Amino acid sequence: MVSDVLNRMKLYFKDELLLNHEPSLDHWAKIIAEDEMEDGGTNWDYEYSRAWHSLHNEFNDSYI
Repeated sequence: MVSDVLNRMKLYFKDELLLNHEPSLDHWAKIIAEDEMEDGGTNWDYEYSRAWHSLHNEFNDSYI
């Protein structure tokens, strides 16, 4: 019975992410930059910036 109640209850705290939230775009940009460096990239800052802009455009542009 207690487990049923806990499964139905959800706690939310102001300005806090849920435990199952998606990683930020910054997190993904760092991963992409590291992969590019492993594949022969020579400038991590450039690869990070390129990845960030690509992700930003993909997730923040509206598709018409």
